Amino acid sequence: ISIHKMSLQDELLSARSRCEELKRELERRKKELWDTTLDKASADVEELRNARRLESRRHLRGHISKVYALHWASDSRNLVSASQDGKLLVWNAFTMYKTSAIPLRSVWVMTCAYGPSGDIVACGGLDNRCSIFKLDSQPTNGVVKPERELAQHSGYISCCRFQSPTHILTCSGDMICLLWDLNKGVPTHKFIGHTGDVMCVSISPDPRYFVSGSCDGTCKLWEIVS
Repeated sequence: ISIHKMSLQDELLSARSRCEELKRELERRKKELWDTTLDKASADVEELRNARRLESRRHLRGHISKVYALHWASDSRNLVSASQDGKLLVWNAFTMYKTSAIPLRSVWVMTCAYGPSGDIVACGGLDNRCSIFKLDSQPTNGVVKPERELAQHSGYISCCRFQSPTHILTCSGDMICLLWDLNKGVPTHKFIGHTGDVMCVSISPDPRYFVSGSCDGTCKLWEIVS
């Protein structure tokens, strides 16, 4: 047994040593290719006149842990935020007041979305499901029950976006994107093609199209065919 342990320790030390060698090789290669800096490369670019400075206009305070996701409502006034404190908060960004607070069963939330109808929000995360909440729902024993729970992904939900008032698009660590019918609670389209976790989706102004980004290093443009 002791010989076996020594062998594993030797292999571990060898692997660590090899990792350090590879790190040094990567640094060396980066320095070889590092032929300029941003300041030097942009030295001949004319400075923009009257360029606006970005300034913070509002501070929305209410979460007590990391905020993982935000999404504006279509009215550009309200927004929803999702945090590791286990809550979805809906804000009026002009008044800075919270208009809704939704406690979640799982604190491991990664994404949220505001429905185009203005009366529903969605979230998802490490529970592998996308939860849909109506903003006028009343809590029972301090818990707001989801209007729908969409659960067919086998990996975490990394992003969700409403494609219409009745359909939502989700992407997941299972390398798949799904388009769901909210009235029926079932997926209508499955998009397969990525070879790594799908981390984000963005729907075109023409809702027949969307783009997805993945850990496989690619973005894919998809068409939703009736």
